[in-house]
Amino acid sequence: MKYNRLLLTLALAVILSLLIIALPATPALAQSVTLNPTSGTANTAVTVTGSGFTAYVGQVVYILFNYNYITSASVPPGGTFTASFTVPATYTTAMTVPVTVQHTTSTYDATKQITAASFIVAARQIVISPSSGYVGSTVTVSGSGFNASSSVTIYFDNTSVGTTTTNTAGSFSGATFTVPESYGGTHTVKGSDASGSSPTVNFTTLQNITITPASGAVGDTITINGTGFAAGSTITFYFDTISVTATAATNTVGSFTNNTFAIPSTSRGSHTIKAQDASGNYATATFTVAHKITITPASGVSGTTVTVTGSGFSANKSITVKYNTVAVTTTPAAVSTDANGSFTASFTVPAGLAGTYSVEVTDGTYSASANFVSTTDATISQTTSQASPGYVGMELTITGSGFKPGAIVTITYTTEPVTLATFTADANGTFSAKVTIPPSAGGNHTITVTDGYTTKEFAFVMELNAPPPPPLLLPFVGEKAKSRTYFDWEDVDDPSRPVTYTLQIASDADFTTMVLDKTGLTTSAYTLTEEKLKSTSAEAPYYWRLRAVDAASNESQWTTPRSFYVGVSFPQWVIYFLFGLVALLFGVIGFWLGRRSAYSYLMGGTR
Repeated sequence: MKYNRLLLTLALAVILSLLIIALPATPALAQSVTLNPTSGTANTAVTVTGSGFTAYVGQVVYILFNYNYITSASVPPGGTFTASFTVPATYTTAMTVPVTVQHTTSTYDATKQITAASFIVAARQIVISPSSGYVGSTVTVSGSGFNASSSVTIYFDNTSVGTTTTNTAGSFSGATFTVPESYGGTHTVKGSDASGSSPTVNFTTLQNITITPASGAVGDTITINGTGFAAGSTITFYFDTISVTATAATNTVGSFTNNTFAIPSTSRGSHTIKAQDASGNYATATFTVAHKITITPASGVSGTTVTVTGSGFSANKSITVKYNTVAVTTTPAAVSTDANGSFTASFTVPAGLAGTYSVEVTDGTYSASANFVSTTDATISQTTSQASPGYVGMELTITGSGFKPGAIVTITYTTEPVTLATFTADANGTFSAKVTIPPSAGGNHTITVTDGYTTKEFAFVMELNAPPPPPLLLPFVGEKAKSRTYFDWEDVDDPSRPVTYTLQIASDADFTTMVLDKTGLTTSAYTLTEEKLKSTSAEAPYYWRLRAVDAASNESQWTTPRSFYVGVSFPQWVIYFLFGLVALLFGVIGFWLGRRSAYSYLMGGTR
């Protein structure tokens, strides 16, 4: 018991001694240093706060970052100080850096660190949002730990997709890039400045297809483009769950473009189109089937048979077809849609004026329409051209359809119209008429057909071939002719009939002194009647020539001139007078001879 008291006394003595020794050191134990923030990237601003330091004249604390002097501060009364510094830009990798404080009244001495704290340096890093998406989608990038106020390039795999600039703290936010064309799967994104690159983050490219148009009818062709599939893979297309015949192949970045297929027969409403590669990657899009009709042909004359095809209507419904708002008789007579809402029918275009008319189809719930252009048609039995011209008297047949039923149709010819025919179109607006081309000049002309509402024109080319010159018959070369000379020549044949002739007579071979110029002779002979040629000698003859002119006004060359002359001639009364005088003379002579004979007889008898 005695020893226990002794030991207790000794223990109390030791504790009291230690307390007495520890009291002077309390200010040193109370010194502390804190950092705010305690971590960050290069260029991060850091505040250093110290407390429990002794304040007296000349008291200074030196602050070191990773044992290198970075700043200093005076200790104010109360022993608490504040200082700040910026993490040097050279610190770009992750590490823990000691921040030490030397508390001394003398000059800076790196060996006399009194207290310390730790600062965690963060490396370059980026954050992306979202981390998956389609080619062409937008990704937002934020980053830190880069050089202050510097350019940072964003890379998708190894391809630059954009740049941004950091602030004074080496950070940036709100930068964006568009996902480039890339195969489906994982890709890397990183940021790089002049000093290095951030660790990569992953971005997943997803499959996507676009279809154009997104709605339509059965039989319409759609175009499909796709991205994000496996590279160099075969793409199979599905309409709902049925594979279509079209396929595609992706390129080296998993894309395909401008692949088409026609919408198969199906019901109205929404349907799914799917594209799937050989690896099982796929994407879908929605196509809406609507009701629609097509007509074949879309234009024609009255009486044309038009086929109407419809799809996307209600299933198993009766169909009504109207032309120009009036229901028409169809083939088959009763038209109904099938289980997919499709049908086919035909009708005959009613008679009527040319124009655009609506073909309407309804199943009682859904209606669709298409325009039919009713046309006017006219044909000519024979066309002409420069190589194959027509001629006067040519007979042509002109037929027409689609004209106004019961209208008066007029056919005219040339620019100064000559009416060739006038008649009435039948109840269907059709007609057929024969016309004969009248005399007209060679060259281009127009045949016009009109009912007052519709006009059709045909080009007509009149021949320009001159007829041959007519062979001359009478008078012969150098022949003596009568003053009322008879001229004769051979007929000339030409397609453009009738052929007329021009006769010229001159007193010289050059036909500078014209005696007669007779045109429009319709026969191949002519006798001077009112005209009378003066007598001439064989040494000073007349000359005559001819040319032929066809009904298209084409003129032949002149014939080679022939000479003839006209002998002396007397008026008829002179001839009659001379005949009478001669007769009288013969009478007198006869009378005288008779009397003499009688006298001789009498005298002889007396003897």
